[in-house]
Amino acid sequence: MANFTYEITDDIPERFAVHVNSHLPKGGLLLLSGGHTILELLAALRDSLSAYHGDPLAIGQVDERLVPSDDERSNWYHIANGLKDLEYIDLPMIKCHTPTERALLADCDTPDRSTAEARATLAKGYAKRYEFLLAEYQPWSVVHLGLGADGHTASLFPNSSALGSMSSFVTSNVDPSGANPIERVTLTFPALNRFDFRIIVATGQDKATIVERALHGDGLPIHALDTKNTLLLIDRAAASALEA
Repeated sequence: MANFTYEITDDIPERFAVHVNSHLPKGGLLLLSGGHTILELLAALRDSLSAYHGDPLAIGQVDERLVPSDDERSNWYHIANGLKDLEYIDLPMIKCHTPTERALLADCDTPDRSTAEARATLAKGYAKRYEFLLAEYQPWSVVHLGLGADGHTASLFPNSSALGSMSSFVTSNVDPSGANPIERVTLTFPALNRFDFRIIVATGQDKATIVERALHGDGLPIHALDTKNTLLLIDRAAASALEA
């Protein structure tokens, strides 16, 4: 059984901002996930992040779909919009450098075999490039994660190949269930466990079953996280199965 520390709150964004700021030193590295709550979380975080002027933060992402970074399906698209006008070092996982790359990123709905192979090669290249980029930053301070109803965190899906990636910090991955058809680039568990503090956010009634399993069961990707200095931040709806 996992032994995660958890907090139940009626104000997820405010508590998220408090926890992030209490663990984020000036000059630290903060990596963020996407998800439906990211804009609310960033809105609560904006004012406190503005206090880091003069010693800018490095802010990047945990995972990304293989789409252009200005595509609305991109995690970075929403993170960058939520932080616009702030002074920070931005670290997008995927950034097009050539017209050929952009064409491959845009062709993700029904790629033919050769295009799919080219996209897989591109994803591996982005993963390696991002790993080299992150290596320039110290300390790795705070990483924000979500928890999918299927049990995935970052883009580490149940039964996916990236779960066994122990020799790299960033890798490409696909969801073997087919529920998330676009290829991903994601941090691996060795990378996530390198951070000084991990905060996992789960909200809503649809997360109640998986939250209960995360806290009192086993076999989920999330159970590969180091429970030390890891906090599961949940609202009352997501915590409802804990009280049953």
